[in-house]
Amino acid sequence: MTLLTLALVLFLIMDPVGRINAFLNTLGGIEHKRQKIIIIRELLIGLAVMIFFSFVGDHIFSILEISNVTVFLTSGIILFLGSIKILFPSADEIEAQKLEYSKKNREEPFLVPLAIPMIAGPALLATIMLYSGSEESISTMLSAIVLAWVAAAIILIYSKSLLRLLGSSGLAACEKLMGMVLVLLSVQRFMEGVILLCKNYNA
Repeated sequence: MTLLTLALVLFLIMDPVGRINAFLNTLGGIEHKRQKIIIIRELLIGLAVMIFFSFVGDHIFSILEISNVTVFLTSGIILFLGSIKILFPSADEIEAQKLEYSKKNREEPFLVPLAIPMIAGPALLATIMLYSGSEESISTMLSAIVLAWVAAAIILIYSKSLLRLLGSSGLAACEKLMGMVLVLLSVQRFMEGVILLCKNYNA
């Protein structure tokens, strides 16, 4: 997998466009300049977590005796469930999120939920661990992480400007498009796991 392809995969899984509303709602009761500081801080924490997992992922798999097949299948399922929520959000979930944000709109978030799981979520970390433990060199993995992170950071830091530019409907359309791509990516990941499982079974 080339550097740009790997970076694009990580960027799609990170789904910064789909996180804009959640970020803005979470930070809704905080002063605008402070919001940017918080976003940058949470982005840096998320980056540190991603880099950490890129180094320790292979060792964790070895210690826990987790196979690549398991990671492929699990990350595919996680991605699929997340993308379905993006494409078909339930009314109950939307109301619950609004209620939660309204209760906490004066609190400053730290680590959770912005850095983890919105930036460095389970599917993203599983993907990083998987590829860092495969044929990808650590330099390629780190470069892909940084490229995907920079692109996501630009979108999230200027999320208010993007919301004004695209509007709620335009942002929703972009989010649905990302959700569709994530569905395709999740199915591909799951099928790769099935193929690898069949190869191991026949070996």
